[in-house]
Amino acid sequence: LSQPSLSYSDSSIPDLFDKVKVSVVKVSPISESANNSLTGSGFVYDKNGDILTNSHVAGTASSVIVTFIDGNQYNAPVVGRDTVNDIAVVKILGNHSRPIVPVQFGNSSAVRVGEKVFAIGDPFGFSDTLTGGLISQVGRLLLESGSEAPYPHPDMIQTDALINPGNSGGPLVNLQGRVIGMNTATFNSQLGGATGLGFAVPSKTLLREVPVMIKNGAYPHPWLGLSGRGLDLELDRELGLAPNFRGVLVDSLVNGGPADKAGIKGKHQSLHGDIITALDGIPVKNTPDFMSYIENNKSPGEKINITIYRNNHTTILIATLGQRPTSLYTSPTITSQTPLF
Repeated sequence: LSQPSLSYSDSSIPDLFDKVKVSVVKVSPISESANNSLTGSGFVYDKNGDILTNSHVAGTASSVIVTFIDGNQYNAPVVGRDTVNDIAVVKILGNHSRPIVPVQFGNSSAVRVGEKVFAIGDPFGFSDTLTGGLISQVGRLLLESGSEAPYPHPDMIQTDALINPGNSGGPLVNLQGRVIGMNTATFNSQLGGATGLGFAVPSKTLLREVPVMIKNGAYPHPWLGLSGRGLDLELDRELGLAPNFRGVLVDSLVNGGPADKAGIKGKHQSLHGDIITALDGIPVKNTPDFMSYIENNKSPGEKINITIYRNNHTTILIATLGQRPTSLYTSPTITSQTPLF
């Protein structure tokens, strides 16, 4: 059935909440080492009882307690984890004393800056909380802090809808009540916490990964094994490049990794390190372009054509993508470390 069109100017926001709240749950990990006060949110993915939340909410627990808005609770084993994009799938088993109502997904690729959005979850244990705001930006590339390998989260949605501890894993919905993302992190700088800087995993990432996670328990990410940074005017000047030369400057390589085997050089192996300007013939201007292309279009084991600029010459190298090693479980605070791709 088609869904009625909702607008922010009418009285439909309470209806939006009523529509979505039955699919939103509180998630509490179960383990001997788990901190019982550590809770998050989640939402129903399908009628089979699969529920999505953040990997950092599930932590290392093998099972969680899922609590619906009506108070009904279920034990739910963790059936899939992706610590790279901070996604976990848990599954309600056995008979359900209430209908399981999946969310409806929206198209995160069509999201525009300035759209109204709403976050639903359990911030600080205040269950079933609705907060609202705007899409502040899309396509953000964010990094995990504290992990052995600071893998980036590509294509994240930025919003000023308040996302607090406990909101993690809950849905970010549009004005039609459709899920366009999973609330995941807030920005945390060295100068202190920030307000109105929240981030969500886009629905296109969830819809790509979750069926694989349900089937196999994990999602394999393509990996080159290099760290790099986008060029800017200062770097152009420092490296003697033309103004507004764009690409990804390779800083370092993982020994024996796909990029190393393909012959790519870092700054310790050449004058300043290779500059990657295109992947499979598609220009990359910066690290978000670079990471998004690989994540959205490639798989481990596939070959990729890498155009590099080295010593005033352009050449194409061919790499066979590997599978990204799993990073350790960490809290999803955001830093400005150099990403490892």
